[in-house]
Amino acid sequence: MDKIIMILSNNDSGLYSFRRELLERLTADGNQVWCSFPFGEKTELLSDLGCRCIDTKISRHGTNPIEDLKLFFKYLKLLNEIKPDVVLTYTIKPNVYGGLACALKKITYVANITGLGNAIENGGFMQKFTLFLY
Repeated sequence: MDKIIMILSNNDSGLYSFRRELLERLTADGNQVWCSFPFGEKTELLSDLGCRCIDTKISRHGTNPIEDLKLFFKYLKLLNEIKPDVVLTYTIKPNVYGGLACALKKITYVANITGLGNAIENGGFMQKFTLFLY
């Protein structure tokens, strides 16, 4: 049976460059693939693969809790609308906020850690908070 698969990422370029083969296979197998990320130069190429792309604003390096809360609620809204069978996440904000949203909605998700990022490398409170969220 075909699945509805949602992918949450913080940019289109990394998704296309490093996950293109996965996306090609998922769509070739008849799955409906939804990708949420801020639109950029590779968005059209992802659409050409058969992905349904959703423009989602993410402050990749910001630490504004209001902006992050907006992202969390955006993910909840998308999960309610699309009703995916599984969610794949890449990078810290989609992993954390997408993971929390999936947990609330009882949707299976797979988090992929693509690097530790500045929050972990810089230490201090943000490092402790980020590790707690992970």
